[in-house]
Amino acid sequence: MIAVIDFGMGNIHSCLKAISLYTDNFKLTTDPKDLENASGIVLPGDGAFEKAMSNLEELGFIDSIHKAIEKKIPLFGICIGFQILFEDSEESTEKGKLIKGLGLIKGHVRKFKLRSYKVPHMGWNKLIVNARKKSTLLNEVQNGEYMYFIHSYRPVDADQSFVTANCNYAEEKFPVIVEKENIFGTQFHPEKSDREGLKILRNFIRVANPN
Repeated sequence: MIAVIDFGMGNIHSCLKAISLYTDNFKLTTDPKDLENASGIVLPGDGAFEKAMSNLEELGFIDSIHKAIEKKIPLFGICIGFQILFEDSEESTEKGKLIKGLGLIKGHVRKFKLRSYKVPHMGWNKLIVNARKKSTLLNEVQNGEYMYFIHSYRPVDADQSFVTANCNYAEEKFPVIVEKENIFGTQFHPEKSDREGLKILRNFIRVANPN
């Protein structure tokens, strides 16, 4: 069973609809105990980093996520679920305060600082696939395919050994897919990225439900 964590960050229904295209063996949950016997975990969402971490802590998911990772249960973070995989973020209601993330991937989440381009980065943008890295999520997905983004923050100083695809916005190249053993994440929304994005979600489901 794939556990889809409902931690109050939105984007649930479109994610569930997309997952249902490939399996009916999934459950939307607010109960951390459901992660114990899950075959995979999806951490979707839109919104602010601070609120995301606060909600996960309030619901009791943070320890259960770390235990699931130790048990090698596959985890897929989408959008804000991708950002909280990193060490910290400056997206805080208190100026200058860093909010601690899950710390599963080395790197820090910082706001785009662009003068001539709009923030948030919103709409379709193409993947720059790292050809030197083997990617599970990108099976049957070609370099240069377009995915749908909406975000104002992005990872910086990320551990490049786990980055399988990047994106360019303005003059900046930043990570948009990470894969580290059983940890996966995309900055973009695969469930909103048409046929090619759905392939990425399908590829994760094949890892989580191999039979």
